Amino acid sequence: MTETHSASESDNFDQIPFQEKNIPPEFSDPEQRQRNEQFAMITMGIVFIMILGMIFGMSGLTSAFMADQVKGLRIMGWGMSIFTASSILHLLVSRVWMGSLVPGQASRNSYLLVPALVCAIAYLYALLSDTAFVFIGFIGGNLFFPLFGKYILSLERPEPPPQKGSFQIFPFSRISLATILLIGVIVGLGIGMDSAGNQSIGGGLFARNIVAEKLLQSRKSVHMIIFRFIKPYRILEALRQDQARGLKIRILVRPETLQEDRETIATLLSAGISVRLLPPDTPKWLRPYAVLDGRILLQGSKGWADIPIPFQKQLSVQATLLLFERIRRMDANFKVIWDHSIPLHSLPVG
Repeated sequence: MTETHSASESDNFDQIPFQEKNIPPEFSDPEQRQRNEQFAMITMGIVFIMILGMIFGMSGLTSAFMADQVKGLRIMGWGMSIFTASSILHLLVSRVWMGSLVPGQASRNSYLLVPALVCAIAYLYALLSDTAFVFIGFIGGNLFFPLFGKYILSLERPEPPPQKGSFQIFPFSRISLATILLIGVIVGLGIGMDSAGNQSIGGGLFARNIVAEKLLQSRKSVHMIIFRFIKPYRILEALRQDQARGLKIRILVRPETLQEDRETIATLLSAGISVRLLPPDTPKWLRPYAVLDGRILLQGSKGWADIPIPFQKQLSVQATLLLFERIRRMDANFKVIWDHSIPLHSLPVG
C-alpha cells in the first residue's frame, strides 16, 4: 500500500506547475523548476504590459483635464488596446501553464464582462461620434480596465505560492495601482504641457499655423465665423484638404467681407465649401471663433481673422474637459446663427 501511494505521488509530481515550499530542493526536478521560472518571467512581463496600458489610460485622463480632451481620448484608447491584448495573452499563457480554465467561471463572472463591454461601447461612442460629451468615453474607459481585467483573471486557475525569495506582481495590487496613478499623472502632465490644447497662442504667423494644424487634425466638422482673412493661404489649404476628406465645413462671414476678401471667398466657394453671410441682426458682441468636431474651440480675432477694433483678443485654444460645456454652447450658438444666415452660392457681380 505504501509503495502504491508513493508511485501515485510520483505520477502527479510532474504536473505541479510550481514546487511547493515544503518540498525539499533535493527532490525538485531541475527541468520543472526551469520551466516554472520561465513561465513566471513571461507572466510577470505580461503583467507589466497590462500595467503600462493602465498608465496610458491615466495619462489620457490627466491630459484631457489639463489640456486637450481629444488627444486624451486617443491616448486612453491606446491604453485600452494594450491592456486588452495583454490580458488575453495572460489568459493564454495561464492556459498553457496551469492547464484548463476554471469550469463555469466564464458564465458565473459575466456580471464583470457585460458591463466591461458596455464601457468599451461608451468609449467608442465618444471617440467616433459627434457628441460633445466626451467625458462619457473617459468614464467608460476607466471602468473598463478593472472590469475586463478582473474578468479575465477570474477565468484562470490560482497560481501556486511562489518559491521563497521569488517576486510576483499583480495588475490590481496596491503597489501597482499606486504606480499607475503616480506615473500616469506625471506623464499626463507632460503631455498636457506639450500640447496647444488649452492656451493663448498669440497672433500673426504662429497663430495661423496653429489654426491650420488644428484644421488638419479635425475628423468630422469645422464651424468658423471669420470677419477678415489675413494672409489666409495656410488656412485655405487646410480647409481644402478637409473638404477633400469629406468633413462638414461651414463658414460664416460678414457682408463687408465680400468686398474686403472677395478672392478668398471665391476660392472657398470653388472648393465646394459652404459659406453664408451673417444676418443683419447679428449680436454686436459676436467675435470670430471656430469649433472643430464640437470639441475644440479657437477663439480670438487678432492675427488669423483680424478686425480693426481696440479690444480684439489674442487667439486661444480651449479643449479641456473642464470647458466642454462652454465649447458645446459656442457650437450651439453657431448652429442657430447658421440657420438664420444667408446662403452664398456665388459672388455677386461688382
